[in-house]
Amino acid sequence: MTVWRYTAIDRSAPRSGVRNGEIAGDDAAQARAALRRVGLQVIDLREERRRPAPAADRNPSGSEAPEGPGAMFRSAYARWQRGRRRHERAEICDGLATLMGSGIPLLEAVDALAAGDRTLRSPQRRMLVELREQLRAGESIGQAVRAHPAWFDHAEMAMIEAGQHGGTLPQVLNDLAERHEHGVQLGQRLASALAYPMVVAMVGLGVVVFLSVKTLPDLTRILVDADLPVPRLTTAVMGVGRAMVRWWPALVVALVAAPAAAVLARWAIARFGWTTRTRWTRRLLPAVVRRLALASVCLRLSDLLRSGIPVVEGLRVVAPSVGGLAGGLRRMLVTAADRVEQGAELSAALDDPFWFDAEFQRLVEVGEAGGDLAPLLERIGHRYERQGRRLIDRLAALLEPAVILVLAVLVGVVVMSAILPLVKLQEII
Repeated sequence: MTVWRYTAIDRSAPRSGVRNGEIAGDDAAQARAALRRVGLQVIDLREERRRPAPAADRNPSGSEAPEGPGAMFRSAYARWQRGRRRHERAEICDGLATLMGSGIPLLEAVDALAAGDRTLRSPQRRMLVELREQLRAGESIGQAVRAHPAWFDHAEMAMIEAGQHGGTLPQVLNDLAERHEHGVQLGQRLASALAYPMVVAMVGLGVVVFLSVKTLPDLTRILVDADLPVPRLTTAVMGVGRAMVRWWPALVVALVAAPAAAVLARWAIARFGWTTRTRWTRRLLPAVVRRLALASVCLRLSDLLRSGIPVVEGLRVVAPSVGGLAGGLRRMLVTAADRVEQGAELSAALDDPFWFDAEFQRLVEVGEAGGDLAPLLERIGHRYERQGRRLIDRLAALLEPAVILVLAVLVGVVVMSAILPLVKLQEII
């Protein structure tokens, strides 16, 4: 679908002046026809941007794992876009929830948000314009959001569709907005925990390279002129610095290729389950990854259950949103959905002690027996989020002194490599 920017005159009120706006359509003829239906005479119509066909997070066969690296790259790109736009997604959900909670119909609420964002070439505005045109064409909001996988994942699509059918769409959108805001805060906490050590490491590495390339060669030249042997440490440090300066294009290529390698590793992990198949590989998975992945699953499943979606379907909807290092959890959720569908209890189906400890299983069992599984999962999810935050804070507290210690060792080695030639020169004097 293409977004068209138009200039038109209202035929019912010619003196009202020229109107400018956007409209979505497959081609120019469809866009002109849509404008004529609302009483606008088109003066100028230009294509703004054609959105590529959406890439689904599932393969055509309906399984939860992508078929190959190509599908994995498309899925990873859509997931990356959703993560990058988490704040904008929260604003959209919060705005729609506020407008609809005030009694404004859905179509008018989407139109108001699209008209309120006047930033040119804004992806958020283009998405809202396309969503508005889909609603005008008679599609439901559940069908419309499925055409935008870069903005909504499968769990959110299912929640929105269930909320529309159950008459609780404003509450569902408000819950999604809160979830996105919590995700933004957690991401900022993790970024702040890693930013300072990374900056210190980069600055320190730059200083080490500068000293090994600019300062040490001058000292060694003096030793060579005096027919004195150059210390091995000084020679080694100079060799490392020269290698980094000489091969810096290869280092840049490696840094650029790192995301692609990460996507391939993610696909391999998701396909073969290397990190969770054996006991020794399971130990490589950090506890913070497990806690945060399980917290996300609990909160999403709680929202789906509140929206009226059955447990089996909720597990299958949540499973594709879990990937990467937590790929074993995704397969566990799919297996649990099959077992629950065959008559097993949810607490018995979630029996992998690596992901679900005895306390978790007992709480789920109590929630099932009392009929309040959704609020209990929400409490568990918030608890695991708090544990994840504490683990991140602990990681930050350990990383900062560790990076400073490593940097001090590097600087000490460079300084020692500079002192040794000076000691040699003092022997002459």
